[in-house]
Amino acid sequence: MIGTWKWIWNHPLARRRRVAAYIRWMRWQIGSRVLGEPVVMPYVEGSCLVVERSMTGATGNIYCGLHEFEDMAFVLHCLRVGDTFVDIGANIGSYTVLASGVVGCETISLEPVPSTYQKLVRNVRVNGIEGLVELHHCAAGAGVGEVWFRTDHDTMNRVVDEAEAVQKERVRVCGMDQLLQGRVGEIWKVDVEGYEWEVLRGSGEALRHDSLRAVMLEGDDERIASCMRGAGFTAMTYDPWERRLSEVVGEKSRRVTGNHLWVKDCQWVRDRCAQSRRYEVCGVTF
Repeated sequence: MIGTWKWIWNHPLARRRRVAAYIRWMRWQIGSRVLGEPVVMPYVEGSCLVVERSMTGATGNIYCGLHEFEDMAFVLHCLRVGDTFVDIGANIGSYTVLASGVVGCETISLEPVPSTYQKLVRNVRVNGIEGLVELHHCAAGAGVGEVWFRTDHDTMNRVVDEAEAVQKERVRVCGMDQLLQGRVGEIWKVDVEGYEWEVLRGSGEALRHDSLRAVMLEGDDERIASCMRGAGFTAMTYDPWERRLSEVVGEKSRRVTGNHLWVKDCQWVRDRCAQSRRYEVCGVTF
């Protein structure tokens, strides 16, 4: 509980209206226990999420508006109707709903955990965006196959060894080049809990495609960095308040969310973000 309070206190959106954020936290803690079942909660600009008590990332959206503020604001500012967003490791669909339910672009979403995939489907349906979202019940990897996937750790579910003593299931794996068949899209979000290198190994053609302008990756090591630089990307940071895209210098690559932004066409991204309309979330505009 104390960790959550500290996180809310320091959150870029919530700290501008801290009292309101703590009230939302309290209402959720009480209301979710009283109801004891999934709740349809308002999200951004008329969209919604079906949320349950165990959902760390989704409840963060309730408290603070956008759980991963820099990354989610980048998605809102940079995408447009007619674009394609690729959501690898979609979980229950927080990013998918932003891209297709708020911006109105097309989204290709991948989620490997069976129970989480059903919650992703539920959020796509409750937002009425089935016509914009292409859903895939699989993990992204280096090629076609299967892996063991942890299933009891919410947003931290990941690929595990067969011998690892955790709740797990066997899931299908597909390389992104094979799955996309040239429909590369403009922006990717890759949230695969340490499996990023395998995803990149199966995405060589897509990464080099001119239409792909930005990739958000959680993983950060020299092998990943070398791959991204080799495909023409530059490590950047994005400030949603100033609409400022800045090149990473030295070790300052890790943002508040722990994710990393790689951009191929910096001027295209800067123009998109600068020209985007403003969004209001939890009474704060950016």
